[in-house]
Amino acid sequence: MRKVGCLLFLICSFALAFNVMAKHSFSSGETPVSVVELFTSEGCSSCPPADRWLSNLKQDPLLWKKFIPMAFHVDYWDYIGWKDPYASRSNSQRQRRYAAEYQERTIYTPGLRLNGEDWRGWRSGDDIVPSSNALAGVLSITMEEDYSFDASFSAASRAFDSDSTVSSDQTLNPPVQLNVAILGMGLSQEVTRGENRGRTLKHDFVVLETSVFASAEVGKWSGTLQQPDINAEQYAVVAWVSPKGRQSPLQATGGLLD
Repeated sequence: MRKVGCLLFLICSFALAFNVMAKHSFSSGETPVSVVELFTSEGCSSCPPADRWLSNLKQDPLLWKKFIPMAFHVDYWDYIGWKDPYASRSNSQRQRRYAAEYQERTIYTPGLRLNGEDWRGWRSGDDIVPSSNALAGVLSITMEEDYSFDASFSAASRAFDSDSTVSSDQTLNPPVQLNVAILGMGLSQEVTRGENRGRTLKHDFVVLETSVFASAEVGKWSGTLQQPDINAEQYAVVAWVSPKGRQSPLQATGGLLD
């Protein structure tokens, strides 16, 4: 009888541990988490240095806490001979929408944006986290093993400071939409054509799947993400909210998945 009891205890303990591992919860503080977006392509010979810079952010202790990087591979370089396996038309459209949003004439790779704005400080080692007293609000997301999720955003009670592009009305009563992305870490690809022919390129923080969700209830979302069909050493999830009709992020959270 004692052996049966011990066995049941071990089974229950294992099941509990499995459930804890299968669920991932991430939450921001009230201060804005900076979002770094790299628009890149394996068909672009000037992109590998930016890819390496982004990968080096894995070592930064502020990763996931104060800033979150994402690499959007664009497809407009595919025509020169190498089809980037991580590129998509939607990523290219995202970059074009940013250019329209900020009234920029051109798009380019490698192109980095910090909190939506064009940013070239990565080359000179500028600080990723801007100094600001702004408050955004708390964004939280919980993901299950089957990629279903629940998310919520509670806007800060005080308005953004004067340097923010977000009005106090949006802060106190935010008409926001939720964006969720699955990232691939530790990706490697041998390039056989194009400008990077003969090179093995390595990538991290690569956006593999993205989804946008409108809020059925103010500040609350639920849904199921599409599981990526590209094998990676590890995956991560990123959630961010942006004003409806704009791309620039207000708040973000995320982290690595088991």
